Amino acid sequence: MAIGCQLLGGTFAVLVQVALAVSAICTLLYKRMTERPRRPWLIWFFDASKQAFAGMLQHLVNISFGILFASSGAASQCAWYLTNFVVSVACGVLILWGFMASYKWCVEKYNLVLLRTGEYGSPPSWRPWLAQLCIWGFFSSFEKFLTAVFVILPLHTHLDTLSVMLEAPFRAYPATELIFVMVIAPIVLNAAFFWAVDNLIMRKHRGVGGRYNCVLTYG
Repeated sequence: MAIGCQLLGGTFAVLVQVALAVSAICTLLYKRMTERPRRPWLIWFFDASKQAFAGMLQHLVNISFGILFASSGAASQCAWYLTNFVVSVACGVLILWGFMASYKWCVEKYNLVLLRTGEYGSPPSWRPWLAQLCIWGFFSSFEKFLTAVFVILPLHTHLDTLSVMLEAPFRAYPATELIFVMVIAPIVLNAAFFWAVDNLIMRKHRGVGGRYNCVLTYG
């Protein structure tokens, strides 16, 4: 069992979590600024809060897997956190895209208006938002378990060896390693992931003159 860099404990770790949350929110705010047309603030909040909830669940799963995989390998918890994070981001977008394609098909086939992603009624209501929040949270967490079962566990030995090699320069500096694996690298990966996922869960409603209508598109 590796010791090295640990994921939990102390004020420093809490500040790291806060930095991750701020980076994700800033990414979504910037994305809204670049949209044409821009989503109304309430619609943006509903979309962003679904990602925030799912992101919190994913972060907890990442930490749990980082501790679990490190307990049976040579790499530290921090190294396994980053390894799991990278694999999940690489595979996660594809898995979530598949989930959302199937979800969209079911919703449209059975006319499940309440579950149309990114659509909250007129005026916007909390009921469809809450239903979509729970579904998106489940999808996002389930994606982590699929990635762990079908990718990380079969390749555990090889990924552990790679993680040990990659974290070698940081071994003597656990605080620096913690900043790198939970702040610097995730900020870059989260920015790409949240940007891509926001395109999956938002609904672009562009009609004549830029007004909003009920056409369902992604991307």
